[in-house]
Amino acid sequence: MTAVRRLQDLNFSEYEAKAYIALVQSSPATGYQVSKDSGVPRSMVYEVLNKLVARGAAVSSPAERTTLYAPVRPDELLDRLRHEFEVQLDAARHALAALSESRQMDYVWNIEGSENILAKARDMIDGAEGQVHVGMLPETLPALRDSLLRAVGRSVDVIINTTAPISLPDVRVVVTPLVLDDVGQLGTQGLMLTSDSTQALVSQRLDIADARAAWTANPLLAFVVEQHMRTDMVIPRLFELLGQRALDVLEDKDRAVFASVLGIEAT
Repeated sequence: MTAVRRLQDLNFSEYEAKAYIALVQSSPATGYQVSKDSGVPRSMVYEVLNKLVARGAAVSSPAERTTLYAPVRPDELLDRLRHEFEVQLDAARHALAALSESRQMDYVWNIEGSENILAKARDMIDGAEGQVHVGMLPETLPALRDSLLRAVGRSVDVIINTTAPISLPDVRVVVTPLVLDDVGQLGTQGLMLTSDSTQALVSQRLDIADARAAWTANPLLAFVVEQHMRTDMVIPRLFELLGQRALDVLEDKDRAVFASVLGIEAT
């Protein structure tokens, strides 16, 4: 019987399902009547009916020399089961999420391919609740614009470090020329992103087919990435104020990078 199988799918035993269906078809009924109508053995029918009562699928009422049973209406029963399942599902989701976070936070995961990297960036932005900090070239903005605008709509504080003015309502945009330099990897279309200071994404470059990035949910590493971007926000201004004197405090290997920012020759 299809109804029996469906109730078994909802964690009813075969006898419980048959007894409940018998009550739906004819009630109130005694245990004897339920046994006769459902095929549940008389030696087990009262145990089965009491289980239905205990799980809220049936009700009982003492009568003269016997007990009468009636089903909880099917729609009421199914609504209750749905609610119980949703509660259990949410509890399982939270429990598994806690396990996942505790196991993954110390790892740094590799992501390959520019589309996969951008998809992860959008996922981080869409899940942000408090703050998003992005370091990127203007060319990357179209791929992230919608997610950034949605974040702004949720009152998320969005800060963008980039290399040229861009237009994005209610977003703090800081223009810095540091990543324009062609020394090392600074000239590539890289991406740095932190979300709520708990996740970080650092992309080596996005302008090649085999682009690679690293993602982590370790808040300590996210802090380092975020502070790096905050430092990038103020360094150009400091160098502008210091001028040539800024090179005096730099190591030789760093002078070529920052000399171009200052517009002066490295010595």
